[in-house]
Amino acid sequence: MGRVVVAGYSKVLAVVLVAGMTAIYGSCGSSGSSGGASSCQAACNRCGGDLCVDCAATSARLRNEFENSVYACVLQGSDASCDTVWTNCIVQAEGTITPRSADTTYRDACLAKKGDCDASGMGFADDNCLLSPILEETRVAQAQQCLSQPCASIGACFAPLFD
Repeated sequence: MGRVVVAGYSKVLAVVLVAGMTAIYGSCGSSGSSGGASSCQAACNRCGGDLCVDCAATSARLRNEFENSVYACVLQGSDASCDTVWTNCIVQAEGTITPRSADTTYRDACLAKKGDCDASGMGFADDNCLLSPILEETRVAQAQQCLSQPCASIGACFAPLFD
């Protein structure tokens, strides 16, 4: 049942992810040489998108299974606008990712901390609790450590991990 709730957020999370990448990286451009980065470059050559700005940084942030699925989808995408192709591919790829035990542990702890912080008037976006399945495991571990911070400090701790 928890997966159904999280899956219901897929499209919203995809839009948030793309918007967040836009805010940090701006518009199209790319570099990088890793397998994920070269797949990113190939997808970006077909259809530019917000994940294209720095393929190496994007690859370091995202879980391999997620990013490979996104890039394969973009390469096979329709002639729809690039924004539509990227958003649809992100939503589709998110739906194929199996959450790791660390994701479930993190999500539950994060949502509990969010509830505490909301009650004290210092809440943070629940996206930070729900996006972990698409992130590299080291980022999830770092985000978990942020939860030990006072509510006023969590946003700053999360920023380099999720933005």
